[in-house]
Amino acid sequence: MKKLLIPAILVIGLIILMGSNYNRFMGADQRVQEQMGQLQNEVQRQSDLIPNLVNTVKGYATHEHDTLTDYAAARSGETPLNRIDPRSVSDEALQKKILDAQTRNAQEIKAITAVAEQSPQLQANQNFSSLMVQLEGTQNRITVGRQRLQQAILSYNQTVMHFPGNLLAGVMGYHQRVYYEASPAAQTPPVVDFSKH
Repeated sequence: MKKLLIPAILVIGLIILMGSNYNRFMGADQRVQEQMGQLQNEVQRQSDLIPNLVNTVKGYATHEHDTLTDYAAARSGETPLNRIDPRSVSDEALQKKILDAQTRNAQEIKAITAVAEQSPQLQANQNFSSLMVQLEGTQNRITVGRQRLQQAILSYNQTVMHFPGNLLAGVMGYHQRVYYEASPAAQTPPVVDFSKH
């Protein structure tokens, strides 16, 4: 009887250890997915604001009409970020899609800003001003979203890499995650302040 008791205790101990670590891994993984989804939504919100800005600017800047139309046409064939299920693509693929969208948005915002700086009437337009305020708020939320995502990835990586979790993580399919890296263009928030004119 004693011979069976020790292996039974070891098996039960191993099951408890695996179960508790699995729950920790799963919780940390869910926090990363949640933060990735939040960042994805904020970048999509930014992407959704830009066509409204482009349409507002078009009415005031006829000489830039072609450039702005090209930006709008380039967007028409894209899958919106909020339609991509984070569970259906790898972290790296989703991060690349978010990065590409942020880079494109930064370029478009620069173009819109350049046009707006040449048009005091546009800057005085209530619709344009409202959209720019929304855009600035969204950029702030994107910055916070990136920070929260990095914190969630750090917490996840610590959970997966610290002992005793590191002994079981790979077996359970949990591996270290890559930190989110924004492009230099996406790291610098676009300047959207026209109050100086």
